[in-house]
Amino acid sequence: MKTSLKLNKRQSNSDGLHPLYVRIRGKSSKGKDSEVSIYSGIDLSPKQFSGGGISNKTPNYTDKNRRLNSILDDVERIISQTIEDGLEPNPQYVKKQFEDLQRQKQEITPDYTSFWKGFEEYFETKKHRSRGYVKTIITLRNRLEDFQNHRGTKITYDYVVNKTILFQNEFQNYLWSLEPPRTNGYINKTFENLRGFLHFSKELGYIEKKPKFQKLDTIDREEKIYLYKDEVFKLYNSTKWDFKKGKSFSKENIYIIEETLLGTRKNEFGGVLRVTNWELIKDVFLFMCSIGCRHSDIPFFRVKDFQFEKDKEFFTWTQQKTDSPVSVPVNFISGNIFKKYSGGKKLDQTLFPKLSNQKFNKGLKLLLEDLGFNRLVTYPKKVGSKTIDTDPKYLYQMISSHSGRRTFIKNMIDQGNMDYQTIMRMSGHKTISEFLKYVSVSPKDLEKGRGLYSPDEKSDDSMLKEVTDTFENLSKDNKRMVLQFMKSIENLK
Repeated sequence: MKTSLKLNKRQSNSDGLHPLYVRIRGKSSKGKDSEVSIYSGIDLSPKQFSGGGISNKTPNYTDKNRRLNSILDDVERIISQTIEDGLEPNPQYVKKQFEDLQRQKQEITPDYTSFWKGFEEYFETKKHRSRGYVKTIITLRNRLEDFQNHRGTKITYDYVVNKTILFQNEFQNYLWSLEPPRTNGYINKTFENLRGFLHFSKELGYIEKKPKFQKLDTIDREEKIYLYKDEVFKLYNSTKWDFKKGKSFSKENIYIIEETLLGTRKNEFGGVLRVTNWELIKDVFLFMCSIGCRHSDIPFFRVKDFQFEKDKEFFTWTQQKTDSPVSVPVNFISGNIFKKYSGGKKLDQTLFPKLSNQKFNKGLKLLLEDLGFNRLVTYPKKVGSKTIDTDPKYLYQMISSHSGRRTFIKNMIDQGNMDYQTIMRMSGHKTISEFLKYVSVSPKDLEKGRGLYSPDEKSDDSMLKEVTDTFENLSKDNKRMVLQFMKSIENLK
């Protein structure tokens, strides 16, 4: 029995391409020459079919060749199994077994429409969750749809579940091929989100098993991108690009944002809030550094959302991503920024004027560059087996909206008067593993190691000796001054 490929030039689709068949030749059950054909699902032009196979110049060659090899493998397995069972295979029998096998696969894993139908059902059950959670599912769907369009064929449960290694390899290769290439950490997160959908599919009986995806290597970065405490104050004290009546701004990236005040005391505040876009970016970022919120929370903050408890000053709000409430004490910076943007507003007005995340991140980099945030940082990433971004870059180049949340957590830790559990409660983290992703080890932290075995803590005898030695080296006049000073201290007892 022989198998080969046949391009049927008598048939063509609307694009002028011809169907490719797997041809099986052999003896029928009656001993006569026989032939059957199995449609591969692939259409080609005559130029794309050369040497008895698919030309490697064919669009989506890898995917088409993979599908064709899958059919040929199934046919060969059927022939081998038939012989092992002591039977004589014939073309008609092999084709029937192949068709039965395809039906069995569809019974175990539904066809491609069921994959996306399953995803729609999954989305319907999750769309009332927090905004951040829903956004994660939408992003996953978009990446899968982009990948599907890239392959030129529908994604199926069979492809994902029964050909897991192939699916993961092709999907991550696609993500690496994007510009910019997606990092291993991003890809790991994508597969982690996909597991949630596949768990849902298994619970509903759409698949019999959940596939196991291999985790890609990532770099454990000790130092995160955040602002030191003195850098936070440097940014807060900068008024270079703040709005002031009569002040002109020649820089092309600067423009004035106006927001009408609607509160009962609006006239006391001029009736209109006016800030520059860079001033707004500065204040929003500092607010994030001060209360630990995400940028996705900012557009939803309303004046009334911040409840000041009696005799205590706390900001209390519900996080968009987790839909969970958090409370953070008001500090010098967050309190002043809140007063600046809430003055004269109705309780249901948004706290900050609107600014997209894209404009915010772009403006934040430009602002910090202008203000000279030139500390060198490194933030290497893994893309496949390659390590990229290993050269130091300026802080302003690497800063992003998420750096505000990292700044809050790291500077809270550096205060040294709170345990991790307390800080986690303020940041809204539920697990220590997620929280630790925000814990940074900076060069400043490493320098603290110099204090180990420091002679600063001296015994009474060693201090007495040091005082005596120092006193002996003083001039006569200075000795008199020291004695007078010591007597004055003694008289204070």
